[in-house]
Amino acid sequence: METQRRICPLCEATCGLELTTDGLEVLQVRGDPEDVFSRGYVCPKGIALGELHSDSRRLTTPLVKGDDGQFHAATWDEAFNVIRDGLRPILTDHGPQSVGLFLGNPNVHNLSGAFYLPAFIRALGTTQRFSASTVDQMPKQVACALMYGTALSVPVPDIDRTHYFLMLGANPLISNGSMMTAADFPGRLRRLRKRGGRLVVVDPVRTRTASVADEHVSVRPGSDALWLASLAHLIVAEATLGEAEAWVEPSEWASVVDQLAPFSPEATAPITGIDPSTTRRIAQELRAAPSAAVYGRMGTTTSGLTIESEVIPMATLASWLIDVINIALGSLDRPGGVMFPLPVAGGPSTEGTPGSGHGVQIPGRRRTRVRGLPSALGEFPAATLAEEIDTPDPKTGQRIRAVFVVGGNPIISTPNQGRLTNAFAQLDLMVSIDPYLTETSSLADVILPVASPLTRPQHDVVFNNLAVRNQARYSPPVFPVPEGEKDETQVLAELTAIAVGITSGHEPTTAQVDDLIAYTVANQACTDEASRAHGRVLEELLEAVSHRAGVDRILDLRIRSGPYGDGFGSHPDGLTLQHLMDAPHGIDLGPLQPRLPEVLRTPSGRIDVAAPVLLDALSKAAQLLQTKAPQARFTLVGRRHLRSNNSWMKGLPTLTGGSNVPTVMIHPQDAGSLGIDDGDDLVVSSKSGSITLPAAVRDDVAPGCVCIPHGWGEANVNALIDVDAIDPLAGTSVLSGLAVELAPA
Repeated sequence: METQRRICPLCEATCGLELTTDGLEVLQVRGDPEDVFSRGYVCPKGIALGELHSDSRRLTTPLVKGDDGQFHAATWDEAFNVIRDGLRPILTDHGPQSVGLFLGNPNVHNLSGAFYLPAFIRALGTTQRFSASTVDQMPKQVACALMYGTALSVPVPDIDRTHYFLMLGANPLISNGSMMTAADFPGRLRRLRKRGGRLVVVDPVRTRTASVADEHVSVRPGSDALWLASLAHLIVAEATLGEAEAWVEPSEWASVVDQLAPFSPEATAPITGIDPSTTRRIAQELRAAPSAAVYGRMGTTTSGLTIESEVIPMATLASWLIDVINIALGSLDRPGGVMFPLPVAGGPSTEGTPGSGHGVQIPGRRRTRVRGLPSALGEFPAATLAEEIDTPDPKTGQRIRAVFVVGGNPIISTPNQGRLTNAFAQLDLMVSIDPYLTETSSLADVILPVASPLTRPQHDVVFNNLAVRNQARYSPPVFPVPEGEKDETQVLAELTAIAVGITSGHEPTTAQVDDLIAYTVANQACTDEASRAHGRVLEELLEAVSHRAGVDRILDLRIRSGPYGDGFGSHPDGLTLQHLMDAPHGIDLGPLQPRLPEVLRTPSGRIDVAAPVLLDALSKAAQLLQTKAPQARFTLVGRRHLRSNNSWMKGLPTLTGGSNVPTVMIHPQDAGSLGIDDGDDLVVSSKSGSITLPAAVRDDVAPGCVCIPHGWGEANVNALIDVDAIDPLAGTSVLSGLAVELAPA
């Protein structure tokens, strides 16, 4: 038996695990007590990692759909040849925009997604990119990109030092945190309370996190932005911007203050349901606290209000207002407030010219073909994928004819389930990169399974940009890739080679694709002003990492040229990948440090607090204060399960049964009026569709609130989602705040 360390790749917490193995079998998984970040914490999903590795349902051989409509096992060469033969006429006859991609959440959890997917997308030449981001966090990224310059310039709560933590629409005791990488969230909350800190949760549901908070404030689903505006209205009146003041243009801040004037707590209370005295008290507590941080998550990033059957998206506005409040409190870039992490392998906020950059354009320049909806940070709304496939241009016939789904299950995880299912059937080619036969991959022409996550190295390139403490950790593969299987890196390299061959006439080898990616990363390191390898000779960098291959070579380049790197000799005390390999429990790089102004990548070199599109959204929200329309009787919100990971892992023994089942949570008052008892089947319907689920009658939800988990195929909550209700700035579907109807089954 052996003991091996592993960073969990399943969620944003990135906990350190300790695996006991015997040959190719995982005997036990527990938290690594010496991990510098998680200190032994582990959740049920991490414990199930061994079951995932040995799951007999996991595909190990490519599947190709035959003329009989059934899948047949194929060799890798046969599967790639089907893709090559199917993709060539599509690209040749209809161009790159006839190919779309849907990228699932797992892509940001592994190195192959970070390093090889961009190469594949560039090789295809398409801009038709869709992902789980537009049913999740895109509004927060858009708001922060407008203010600070990049999609990953997201200030995270310095939870380890804050004294007052205000949280909206988040349940990190279940989700483990999101857009805030914080391993062992329960332990961090305990330490917050131990030092005399205060946790206040604003949520229409008394979640597990809300139940342990010092205070739970119930809010009308979808009205978070209006309550945040009233809180901001109070706080900006006595703002002390602290470290941010030097980087905020006074006239822009004055514009924000002026436009917040209508949002008194008394004006918003009829819609939010929060008593004005509560809002005023919380504002005062925030100002009086030694340090304070405001944080919002899914409840805010998917929010919208339903007024007289019209759904008004509010997610980007809510996300921006959270940052406005943090700035007004003087919490931005301040210990105990919200701060910018400094990732060891670099990221968008560490590249380019420190203190300035190109910024972003919101709404994006590109538009969807059918509805003309704008892109956001290079992506189109996931809710529009079906129409971009099944609605050809009446003049040119242009439409998406091929789709590559990489690590995603959009049939379950995005709106428009029925139409998207039918649209996928109209494709000339559909390829799914997935180790499981899912609702989505079962519709593909080719399924390319990737080997177990325990066969690949792990370092969280993306999530270290969002971590509440700077640290550096690396996990080597626990097991070799079995004969006949392929790592995801190999699969993406082969697909990249195929796309290059079709578009250029010469197909490179996968080794040449590897070399090209490494060359691109090394060249950026040499030419990037912020790189510790700036000005070095490219060939020198490549020679220094020539003993490595694949993602390890690229990661070594990124670390050595990154903010802590050795600069290939220019900073002898700096880090290399080998340092991480030699530290199986990780390297602690200390608490978050102030990064203004070098973190900024805006054209102005300042914090752009008053982007016109955000002020416009605030102005439109002010008009809602005059509405006299009655509120919907029932309003939808989502929920997470501790033993559920979006749309997958549900068949693993450790994660099956118990509370991990889909139900409709409703208040006893509503159940009584409907004649419903706990466990009775309940039909939930909207103008988009209906689902039937057992009722869970609980006073944890407010009257009128309907709470349903996502990610379940047999009763998919996305059947209720209005595909027309899309945030115009972030392209994100409104999932929280939609009006629904209830009836006994």
